[in-house]
Formats: sequence, C-alpha cells, structure tokens
Amino acid sequence: MTYFLSFYGLWLAVAFLVGALSGFGSLRREGDNPALLRPGDFFLALALCLAAILGKAALGRFALYLEGVFALYAVFLAGVGAVAFWAGPVSRDHAAWRIGAGAIAIVAVIANSEAAKSLEDALEHRLGSLVQREGGDPLNFEVSGRDVFLPADAPGHRALAQRLASASGVRVVWRVDSLSPPAATQREEALAAASAEQAAHRAAEATWTQRERERVAAVAARPRVAETAPPATKKGRKATEGRSVERPAPAAMEPPPAALVWNAPMDPTLPAPEGPSAPPAVAETAVSPCRAALGALASSEKIRFSAKSVALGSGTERFLLRLAGSLKHCPDASIEVRGHADSQGSADDKRDLSQRRARAVADYLRRIGVAREKLTSAGVGDEQPLVAGDDPASRAENRRVELLVR
Repeated sequence: MTYFLSFYGLWLAVAFLVGALSGFGSLRREGDNPALLRPGDFFLALALCLAAILGKAALGRFALYLEGVFALYAVFLAGVGAVAFWAGPVSRDHAAWRIGAGAIAIVAVIANSEAAKSLEDALEHRLGSLVQREGGDPLNFEVSGRDVFLPADAPGHRALAQRLASASGVRVVWRVDSLSPPAATQREEALAAASAEQAAHRAAEATWTQRERERVAAVAARPRVAETAPPATKKGRKATEGRSVERPAPAAMEPPPAALVWNAPMDPTLPAPEGPSAPPAVAETAVSPCRAALGALASSEKIRFSAKSVALGSGTERFLLRLAGSLKHCPDASIEVRGHADSQGSADDKRDLSQRRARAVADYLRRIGVAREKLTSAGVGDEQPLVAGDDPASRAENRRVELLVR
C-alpha cells in the first residue's frame, strides 16, 4: 500500500480536495431535501464493491486501474464526509455535487494514465536489479500493473518467485509458460542490441590492432642507405678512404597522429606509438582520451523525466546501452549518476524523487552489464537547476539525470 500511495498520493490529495469543495458547495440550505442517499446510490455502492472485488481477482494493469478508481472515489467521499462533520449536513440538490462527481471521474482517468505507467516502469526497473542480484536473467520477467509474470523455465524459479513476492510494491507473482509477445520481442531486441554492440567493439579493436602491427612492420622494413664516412682525423684518413659505413636512412617526417575521436565502437584507449614523435607524458591529473571521449558521449544526450516520474523512455534505454558498451572499453573510468528535480514540492520530496531517478538509471546500467563498483548515484533535489525560472518549460529542463565520468 505504501508503494501504491507513493505514486497515487498526489491524485488522492486532489480527490480529497475535490470532495471537500463539493461538500462546501452542497451544504444544506432551507428547503433542501434532507436525505443524503438516493435510490441510485445503491448501484454506485455496488459498483465500488465490484471494483474492489475485481481489483483483487483481476490480473495486471487492469487490477491496478480498478485499485486506483476505488481509492480515488473513496477519498472523494471522505472529503465530503469531513466537510459534513465540520460544517454541517450536505444536500445533493446543488450543482456542486454533480460537478464534483464528474470532476473525480476525470481525475481517475488522468491518474490511471499517469501514475499507473510510472509505477509499473519504476517497479520493473527495481525488480530487474533484484533479479540480477539473485543471479537470474533481468530481462526474463514481465511487470503489468503491480503483478509480476515469471516464466516457469527461469532458473531457480521457486526461490526467485518468493523473493519477488516479498518485494515492496508487488501484489502477486504469477507463473506463466512464457512471456507475452511484446515482452519477448523487447527482450530479444535488447539482447540482440547488446550482442551487436559487443561484436562491433571486438571488430574495431581487431582492426585497430592490425593497423598498429602493420605500422610497426613498415617501420622495421625501411631500407638502409650507404654513406661515406668523413675522416675524423688526419691519422685515420687513409684507413677510412674508400670505406663506406651503413647508416639508417633518415626517417621521413611523419605527420603527427591525429587526435583520437570517439566513434563508437572504436577503442581509443590503446597506447600511443613510442619514439621521438610520441607526445610527452601528461600529468596524472590530466584527462585521458578515453575518459574525454566517454564524457562527451555521456553528455551528448539529455535524460529527462515527466513530473513526479522515475520512468525511463525507450530512447533513454538505447542511449544507456551505447554508454554501457563504451564504458567496457575504458576500464579506469566510472560513472556518477546524479539526479535532479524541479522546484515543485517540499525539499524532502524533491530530494527523494531525485534519488529515485538516479537509482533508476544506475539500476538499468547494472542490469545491462555495468559493474556495481563503477557506478555511484546521488540525488540533489532542486539545488542545481539547469535553467532558472519556475515556468513549465524551465521545470521540464530541470527534471533530469546527469552522467559524470570520473
């Protein structure tokens, strides 16, 4: 229930406010019908009871929708009851009651379209990290609403199902023969993308190594030319006349190596060629080309979130797949995931939301193969806004996660 309230809490507060306003607008006046209940209210109560029962018996996202509708209408009636308790009896003869009842129906539709999707995505990311820690396949399960569908052929199915069922936010774990077609397709695409990324990196590294070997072989095969050695002294002039001394041909002036440009999956971490043309050693604190290129890649795309949301979009997931593949070829680098929030809400809520956003990104990176010791995450609330201002456009820019290469 706590996990449900963390996503539906704002909409439940709106429902209570709508109920209170409806109650104030429907306070009983002289001549109003004193009866609060109407003949049709029996069907409304029956519908709410059926929603609660179906919410327990239904599966997946539909069950979550029913839970949301039941909770919103219950809180709406609680708001009306609070006004009746404090200010006196209410009457349903006024238009405020009908307006409030219609408004709560609209709130229920919006809440289920916004909060339900965010809850489902956040739960999927969190459970993916849990499955990976338990040694399972983080892509071989499916989340719908607050239900988890786990294939029966998953390794350690029984123990994993028990572990998932005890996780916060999970309603029930269902055993299925296989994933649904959309989930299976998404899993295959993620595995194929990761495999293609690794194959491309290996091919690029092999090409780079072959070129270096060819360059070294070309230098070793340069011809040696004969030069007449000038006599060093008068005494040794006769000894050296007519003799030739072989000396290596002067090396052609090669253009300096071009600056390394990150073009994934090319690996820029191989050492520079030794010799006179090699650049002088840099200080320990200088940024290596690998880190510089990785930092440029990390800052090349913005990770944004909807209001009060921690869900990652499909474009963000594709970008994180590229970043994870590039990080594997920069072994001395690590990533700091820093979450941010906009200016809406209390300081504690903003810091908690920014931390959850940072954890969502870090958890996804761990799920696709990034080692835990290479990741740190932190949330700073709204202390470091990217854009000044409190308008919707500025708030949208500030709801973000930044990736910093260390």
